[in-house]
Amino acid sequence: MPISGLVVTFNSPAEQHSAAIDALREIPEIEIGDASGIKLAIVVDSNSKRRDQEIWNAVQELPGVTDISVAM
Repeated sequence: MPISGLVVTFNSPAEQHSAAIDALREIPEIEIGDASGIKLAIVVDSNSKRRDQEIWNAVQELPGVTDISVAM
């Protein structure tokens, strides 16, 4: 089971991206953490590397997302 601590970077303050954050909440494998400025911490706990990649791809396609970085 891949578990990733990630930082999602938006093109403006995270609180301005409520639709994208709501979309993240709809993905059962994602747990939302703290937001600070343009950064949002998330944890992805998927059942396979394939599913992990699908989630990464979905997050990258959300409006306003400019980058995803591995924190842990």
